[in-house]
Amino acid sequence: MLRLITVLTLLLAIRVVAAFAVPTNDKLSGRTKESAETSSANDNSSINRAEDAGLIMNDSSQANVVARWQMRSNNLRWIFRGIFSELYHNIALRQFNRMRRIIKQDSIKNDQICRQYPRNEIAIVTGATGGIGSCIAHQLADEGYDVVVAARDAIRGKKLVDEIRERLAQTPLCKSYANDDATSFPVISFVEYHADDPQSALNLALFVEKLIQPGIDVNRRLSVLINNAGIMGRSKQLTMTVNLIGPAVLTFALLPLMSGASSEVSNENSNHCSFCGPRATVINVGSSAHLRATKVIDEEIPLGENESYIRALPNVDDKDLSTYAQSKLALMQFSTLLRRSLSESNTPIQIYDAHPGLVWTPLLRNHIGCRATDFLHQTGLAKLIYKTPEEGAQAIVAALDFSLKPSISKGKDRQQQQTYFVNGRPDGFATPESRDHVAALELLRRVIAPEVRGVMKLPDAYAL
Repeated sequence: MLRLITVLTLLLAIRVVAAFAVPTNDKLSGRTKESAETSSANDNSSINRAEDAGLIMNDSSQANVVARWQMRSNNLRWIFRGIFSELYHNIALRQFNRMRRIIKQDSIKNDQICRQYPRNEIAIVTGATGGIGSCIAHQLADEGYDVVVAARDAIRGKKLVDEIRERLAQTPLCKSYANDDATSFPVISFVEYHADDPQSALNLALFVEKLIQPGIDVNRRLSVLINNAGIMGRSKQLTMTVNLIGPAVLTFALLPLMSGASSEVSNENSNHCSFCGPRATVINVGSSAHLRATKVIDEEIPLGENESYIRALPNVDDKDLSTYAQSKLALMQFSTLLRRSLSESNTPIQIYDAHPGLVWTPLLRNHIGCRATDFLHQTGLAKLIYKTPEEGAQAIVAALDFSLKPSISKGKDRQQQQTYFVNGRPDGFATPESRDHVAALELLRRVIAPEVRGVMKLPDAYAL
């Protein structure tokens, strides 16, 4: 029975992959083919027929062949190193762990559900009002962080804040804090944040700056930024803006505050956490979709000096998710840029990329549509194939827990090294393109800088 379910699941996965697949070469290279047809309009018919038959290959034809094979290679890389490995984790490993927990259920006591004492450390979660983001906010609050819920919808954001506060009030402190004040709770707040509006990131930074002002009773520091907000299936311009420019502007705006937080940790705070290292952590939420992309910048898009690359993108919906894949590769290249510059400036901030795996989120359901959603739900395949948002959040928070381990090397070489979390483990497969520093610098110059210019001054380490 398990084998049958596995086979059906793999067949369904292939169908899903086909739906997400990169469009045919005719669609992707339409501009190239049109120019080739125009340039060969005056050629004699025999040469045209030979080229059509593949007997003679001009430069455009050779480029098309290379592009076609590259797309196929990337799709195979994504299917086998991404989708299939995640299905194996969700179907085999996750179900095994669930069965093991059920067997040991008798030994699990309710008093193990507890919360940690407030750390006086601020954690910002963007896109926190739905799916994985809200679960991340809950989990960080349980770990004692002062959580800033940053999201577009004020009504849902404030409702989430109330839910977290209520849950904290009903959850006892862990036994290790038995002598501490049980009425002390982390500070949970909401800030309206739009990832497609750079000014919104600056407003969020101002809000956090007020939170960390020295107080009479407590001093707080900004320790965690989780860039979780993202979209898929929307316009190409909006996709690249929200998934790349939003995290970049917010991170640049918060780096000075995080740098100060990393300089030292007060003795008062260190009494209430297992390890409070002299570091802040930025986690950029990624996706295995980055395996589909070889590069971010399309050289065929005409672009003038200092002109916005994103605004030059076709203003059409990203139905095949090719731009989504490029935006996730771009975000990982941005992480590479941050790691190198922070290491060279001896700024002790850790930068991690983390992919939650295949998760049953509203974002995914909206993209695949009602029919596919209903089918997966009614057949029970949704529970089998996909993680819950809570499990996806655990995979992201695992990156933060990893950064706090005393055994983790904190040298410059370690800080520059890419650590890509997949399913909560720091050994995920990331493409060589994602850690290409030359490509990251080009991304900064041609894509990020034009969007930031006029809104904020780039930090000195990133000035062009």
